[in-house]
Amino acid sequence: MNDITTELHAALPPMIDTHCHLDDRQFDLDLEEVLSTSRKANVSRWVLIGYDPERWDDVIVLAQRHQGMVHTLGVHPACAPAWNDQVKLRLKALLASSGAVGIGESGLDFYRDNAEFEVQAAAFTEQLELAAELNLPLVIHMRSAENQMLDLLGDGRRIPTLLFHSFDGSERLMDFILETDSYVGIGGLATRQKSDGLRKQLKRVPVERIVLETDSPYLVPARQKERRNEPAHIATIANAMADLIGITPSEFAAQTTTNAEQLFGLNHVN
Repeated sequence: MNDITTELHAALPPMIDTHCHLDDRQFDLDLEEVLSTSRKANVSRWVLIGYDPERWDDVIVLAQRHQGMVHTLGVHPACAPAWNDQVKLRLKALLASSGAVGIGESGLDFYRDNAEFEVQAAAFTEQLELAAELNLPLVIHMRSAENQMLDLLGDGRRIPTLLFHSFDGSERLMDFILETDSYVGIGGLATRQKSDGLRKQLKRVPVERIVLETDSPYLVPARQKERRNEPAHIATIANAMADLIGITPSEFAAQTTTNAEQLFGLNHVN
C-alpha cells in the first residue's frame, strides 16, 4: 500500500501526529488500514484538525470513534467568509461540549485567492481572543501573510499558547516565537531538499517547543513514492529531523511527544 518502513520506525518511542485531516475524502476507503499502519510505526495518537464549520460535526464523530484520536475546531482562513456571530457562538459551545483540545486551524492565507485581509483578520482575531478566554492553544495557519500576522499578534491583544503549524517563516517570525515561548510544528516540508532556509530557522527552536505533524493527506515528506501523506510518516519526519536538532531519533521522538501532551493537555502514555 505504501513504502513506509515500519520495522525501522517501530523502534522509536510512541509518537503523536499533532495535525492531520483524516476526515478528508482521500481516506474514505481505507482509514482503518491507514491507522493500522500508523500504529505499526508507533504513531498511535492523532490530533484531527476541524477547520471548516461545515465539517465540525463529522470531525467530532470521527475523533470519538477512534481510541487515541482527539480534535481541534476552528475556522481556516479559506473559510473566513463563513465567520459571523452565530458561527462564533456555535464554535464556543462545541469546544466545551465535544472536549476539543484546541482552536484551529485559524490564521491568514494570501497565497491563494482567499478573502480580503479584513475578512480573514476578523475571523482570526476573534478566534485568538476566544483561545485566550478559554485557555486553549491556537493552531495557526499562515501563508504569504507573515507581516500581517505579526502585526495582528503584536496589536496589544492577550496572546494564548500558539502553535505555528508547518512553520515556514523568517528570522523575524522565529524571534517572535522564541520571545513568546510558542510551539512549532515540523512536518514533511522541512525534509525537502529546497528547505535549507527553513531548516536554518528550525535549528533555533528549543526541542521543548517542537511538535511533529503530517498535515495528512498533504505535505508528504521527501523521497516518498506515495503522494498521499499518512500519520505513519511522523516516524519518517522524526528520523529525518533529529540530527538537525542534535539528538537521537528516539530522544527527539520522546521529547516531541511530551511536548504535544503538554500543549494539548493529553494524558501521558508509556
